Amino acid sequence: MKPLMTTALVLMALGALGAGVRAQSGAPPTPAVQTSPAAGLALTLKDAIARGLETNLDMRLAAGRVEDAEGAHTLAKSDLLPHLSGYLRESQQIISTTAFGFSGFPGIPNRIGPFNVFDARVQLSAPIVDLSAHQHLESERDSLTGQQHSFQNERELVMLAVAKLYLDALASASRVDAVRAQVATADALARLADDQKANGIIAGVDALRQQVELQSARQRLIAAENAAAKDKLLLARAIGLSADQAFDLSDHMQDVATPVPSLEAATASAMTARADLKSASARVDAAQASRQSATTGRLPTLHFDADYGAIGNTASSSVSTYTAAATLHVPIFEGGETRAKVQQADAELQQREAELADLKVGVSFEVSAALLDLQTSAAAVDVAKSTSQFANEELQQAQDRFRAGVANTIELAQAQDAVAAAADSLISSIYAHNLAKAALARAMGVVEDRLADILGGR
Repeated sequence: MKPLMTTALVLMALGALGAGVRAQSGAPPTPAVQTSPAAGLALTLKDAIARGLETNLDMRLAAGRVEDAEGAHTLAKSDLLPHLSGYLRESQQIISTTAFGFSGFPGIPNRIGPFNVFDARVQLSAPIVDLSAHQHLESERDSLTGQQHSFQNERELVMLAVAKLYLDALASASRVDAVRAQVATADALARLADDQKANGIIAGVDALRQQVELQSARQRLIAAENAAAKDKLLLARAIGLSADQAFDLSDHMQDVATPVPSLEAATASAMTARADLKSASARVDAAQASRQSATTGRLPTLHFDADYGAIGNTASSSVSTYTAAATLHVPIFEGGETRAKVQQADAELQQREAELADLKVGVSFEVSAALLDLQTSAAAVDVAKSTSQFANEELQQAQDRFRAGVANTIELAQAQDAVAAAADSLISSIYAHNLAKAALARAMGVVEDRLADILGGR
């Protein structure tokens, strides 16, 4: 059972990551239908996931990071595009000739003016050659891609978190149904024991023993109903429903057969489809482009600047003028600025490459562990089904023997306890198997496409 517990703990951690519970690869999720708290809501697994994606705080934060990266990319692009501006200026001036060194000259006054100046002009500035800016744009483009993949990864984590909470609620509801059936059986057997006691067939202690079994089943039902109600509250909180919103789970606890891929196929899928790997790879590309931008910062740049307008004392007396200039800027000494930028970019690149390499190794181990857990949990389901069948047959035979008067209520109580334990084990095994399938979907990077289907959601 240790692999099953490992799977459960992994997905519980995923649930915690998305507990604050616009897809980049497609259209934004369809807004959930608003339902008044008084009206009941039929909630499927896919409905719950859609609501969780719409209301989750981490999703909103991830969307904000994507928008921030889009802004940085647009800003980097603007450095390579022409900038056009215009201005209109009218002023009155007095100029001091003394300030310009024209003092003591006969016939030259100390001041000139006042006089009017009117100037209307359009200015253009455009980069012609700027390799560093080109590489900076490439870096920001890769950073944007990385944030988009991070958004998709966050989306998948939220889907897993909501799916786990939905499975928790389904398992709790299944336990309630199972215990209710056990209460009904215990109640019928308690009445039978009372009848047999009244007829003098069994002793009073046997009837009392069956009453204890009935009360024990009722206690388990109270605990199961409380756990189911709390699991539904946790699910409601994660998908943005109010605490007083009544809803029912439309899907049922089931064990859907899922083809088990080979380790090679699952690993290949993970390496090509995992959003976190794509994000890490994009960050490496961004760091490489950033380093190239820092390196090319020592190269010359060529810019073109021009203006055209009219200038004069008044608008009616102004004449057309223009300026056109090409500027070649050659860095000679910048106090080590370029070398420092390259050093920083090298460090960033090494960090990103190490993160990517470590993540690839981690993904390989995650796929292997998920496959082991899936195989083990599938085998556990088969055993639990057999155990449940045998326990029910044992109970049936114990009932027959009790009615025939050849067995007492000790054998009957033991059979009832075995049925209860087998039912709980079967529910736990199916729950763990579904968690293992969800973990494998996460490990392979197919959560978006296949999660609801492999869990049997409608």
